Amino acid sequence: MVKNPVQALKRTIVGVTAALAATAGFAVAAAPAQAGPIGGCAELRAFYLNLGTGGDDLRDNSEVIVWLTQRNGGGDVELQHVTGGIGNWSNQSYSRGYQNANWHVNSCDVTGIKVRMISHNGTFQGDDNWNMESITLNAYADGGSPAYAISANGNPVKRFTGSSQWWSMLG
Repeated sequence: MVKNPVQALKRTIVGVTAALAATAGFAVAAAPAQAGPIGGCAELRAFYLNLGTGGDDLRDNSEVIVWLTQRNGGGDVELQHVTGGIGNWSNQSYSRGYQNANWHVNSCDVTGIKVRMISHNGTFQGDDNWNMESITLNAYADGGSPAYAISANGNPVKRFTGSSQWWSMLG
């Protein structure tokens, strides 16, 4: 039984306000991922990859590999490797553009991406740990028109370790 209705009302308002603030904060921290083809189906020929990190570098003897996954028995398509020890990790992001006219991946067959961090340990080193805070992959058709995009942001999206080397996203 409530002895003081005004005090009970204040507690309820504070509780609801705190719950709303926590929910809003979670929504900002875990922004939804975006993925999918852009426009009609097109053969993908060029890619622009951007990786964000939380201030932890990808060690110089480690690497990240990104694959496109696809339906219809097409298999995964391995994109160019990203090696660690890159000087611009200090700004907490890394970008790479690349193209291959021999790739035959249709934007409408892409089902998502897979990412793997491989730690090549040196003398007196254990496994590398790396926080991937964001990833964006934009794909372009012949002529440079945007044909596919996928992105995710988090805090982190994935913490890679020696025992947890894989991350994937559908889209």
